[in-house]
Amino acid sequence: MVFVSDSFVFLFLPLFLLVYAIVPARFRNATILLFSLLFYGWWRFDFLPLLIAIACWSWATGLWIVRSAGRERRIALLAAVLAPIASLIWFKYANLLAESALALGAPIGAWTAIPLPIGLSFFVFGAISYSVDVYRKTVAAEPSPVNYATYQAMFGHLVAGPVVRYQSVADRLASRSFDLSEFSEGWRRFMLGFAQKVLLGDTLAPLVDAGYALPNPSTADVVLTVAAYTLHLYFDFAGYSSMAIGLGLMVGLKFPENFDNPYLSRSITEFWRRWHISLSSWLRDYLYIPLGGNRVGKLRSYFNLLITMALGGLWHGASWTFLVWGAWHGLGLIAARLWSASGAPAVPTLLTHLLTMAFVMVGWLLFRAQDWQSANMMMSGLLGFNGLVLSSPMIAASRPVELLTLCIGALVIYAPARPRYPLRSLVVNPPFELAFLLWLCALWTMQSRTVIPFLYFQF
Repeated sequence: MVFVSDSFVFLFLPLFLLVYAIVPARFRNATILLFSLLFYGWWRFDFLPLLIAIACWSWATGLWIVRSAGRERRIALLAAVLAPIASLIWFKYANLLAESALALGAPIGAWTAIPLPIGLSFFVFGAISYSVDVYRKTVAAEPSPVNYATYQAMFGHLVAGPVVRYQSVADRLASRSFDLSEFSEGWRRFMLGFAQKVLLGDTLAPLVDAGYALPNPSTADVVLTVAAYTLHLYFDFAGYSSMAIGLGLMVGLKFPENFDNPYLSRSITEFWRRWHISLSSWLRDYLYIPLGGNRVGKLRSYFNLLITMALGGLWHGASWTFLVWGAWHGLGLIAARLWSASGAPAVPTLLTHLLTMAFVMVGWLLFRAQDWQSANMMMSGLLGFNGLVLSSPMIAASRPVELLTLCIGALVIYAPARPRYPLRSLVVNPPFELAFLLWLCALWTMQSRTVIPFLYFQF
């Protein structure tokens, strides 16, 4: 089940909100947990024991960390984080390692592909951050297994984030009351995210698929494809994040914002402060800083940054192209630091923005590629090895609706940067009535399409 489906909008969500509204306050977390397990089980019930086991392990080891000291405390932390990490490595990366070994001629015999539980990466990162925060004494261990499992499994953010830290919801898990204005804001955010996903993100998906299906794309083919994918990915993921935040607000839980107009960035450093904020801050706090951050000398700090971004790239998917994508951004961040430290003259704002977007969009070519062959095909096309102008298949695939959506998407992206734009407020912060109208349009549009899963479900 996905948020943009009839079963969720007309069955699951109304039923959940009705039950949530009528149960006593002390059973509300249990209600969220029950419906979250049902939501996940709608996809595959056989993976529910894995999620339950990770949640129970993290909750139990959290109490162990609190009750221990010295060496035992460190052992408890190690046990707490290694089990979720081991599950992530097995279910997400075993196939990649086995396929790579087979490609190198290793005698490992026949290999049966292991299915990847959706949302496992987000679930594991939530468990790790909780264990580390309890160890650091920045949060108290949760005494209630139901409350902790609710934090881990809440269906709003379970399968594609944001990466929610326990400390951001701990107080409201313990106690919260219904707030009509908060519920209305949550419903507005949900509708806007729904519209972003369906009307903008999904409309561009066929154009992206057409570009990657070309055997010999030209430079113009690749530019049009990556422009469409840049907006497709953003509106898909930002739309999901908005829906997740909205669902949380409906039940009194505040999830972190995940995007802050990232395509307005004027440097790659600024981009990562604005894009997938919950992940980039997680990588900083639980990987980059523990590695030594920038406290260990410039050369080592650059190495830490490269490792952090490379592993962050690999977190996105079990493919070496993701590792290279992460390293690409790591090298970009290092270059930005070197430029800043060089004392070079300031670069005009427009130029820095264009350079940043060009860097990001080249990276998206790797991100979208399914394998090295696809990545090489798109990079060769970008460099002009297959001609410069649009090919006839790409012209045929570029229907007016997709081209119009590209223009509207660009308008939505750049409206926040134009304070004097007449319709800026409607684009940046649409009122409830406009959000409702857009949602109705999205529902209507959805009926004529096959449901397109969220891109980050695979992560």
